[in-house]
Amino acid sequence: MSVAVRVLVCGASPDSVNNNAVLRGYVGKGFRSLAQVSAVRICSLETAEQIARDFKPHLILVFGSCMPSTSHYLGLKEIALDTGACLAFWLHDDPYEFDSSYKIVPLADVIFSNDRWTVTHYAHAHVHHLPLAADPDAHVREWNPNKARDVFFCGVGFPNRVALLRDCAKAFASFGVSVVGSDWPSDLSFAKNQFVSNVELPDWYASSLVTLNVGRRFNLANRRFALEASTPGPRTFEAAAAGTVQCYFVESLEIESYYEEGTEILLFDTPLELRRHVEMALDDRSRARAIATASRERTLRDHTYANRAARILDIFRDLHAAQQ
Repeated sequence: MSVAVRVLVCGASPDSVNNNAVLRGYVGKGFRSLAQVSAVRICSLETAEQIARDFKPHLILVFGSCMPSTSHYLGLKEIALDTGACLAFWLHDDPYEFDSSYKIVPLADVIFSNDRWTVTHYAHAHVHHLPLAADPDAHVREWNPNKARDVFFCGVGFPNRVALLRDCAKAFASFGVSVVGSDWPSDLSFAKNQFVSNVELPDWYASSLVTLNVGRRFNLANRRFALEASTPGPRTFEAAAAGTVQCYFVESLEIESYYEEGTEILLFDTPLELRRHVEMALDDRSRARAIATASRERTLRDHTYANRAARILDIFRDLHAAQQ
């Protein structure tokens, strides 16, 4: 396709149940930064059909979670067929909601999954791996030498995370540690059930010397294959952009496809390894700053939503050319 592309980015679930609607804006900004894109509209799932009919996009990208029972896409498919648009889905909660993908497989022209291992389980001709990313305006922070805490983690206290932090409690004894989120048990003295908004979170990262990255094991709709996630979650890229030393709990070595171990991110799989990383960051602030800076620069080069939008556009153009 040689003409400039019009793109509609809409939610995959109604905004009334969508806790990640802010990410949709980052995706739209990514497309707006591309010279090949002439116009971008961003909207909720509730308004997508009317806007699609008026806007007549070449590409309709449905972004988010398709699991809610109120998520329906047949109307968008009918519009895509009527107008010749490509209907694409970018799912950001694989593999945890994989069993809900039956809703989109018959309708999608192309599917993007945030998880590499999950891609291999889709019964669809055009499925691609596309992890989430960072937004330069929302997530990037310069290195702040005046750190408010030694170690930071933000997230829900899923059982695997609670177990790991209990194992690390003794190793944390001499550090200033803050764990915030929800569902944390009272026996973890450094954990607090405190809400931190997406807008505030990069500042928490930036004011922390070390930020922990511990994935979740909490499936909502993943019984068919019981898939294990392989791709790091979105906060990996957001924290990497925010001027902190990120310590990643290794459950998959796919992380090394995104950041270089030792120079852009630190990996651990035992409390002792984590303690050594934190001690290094405390004792050698110049190396800590170098790691955080390299991580930020790698993110700006390779892991922004503009990077992801360019990948989507390349695949869209290839698919369109193959159909001519």
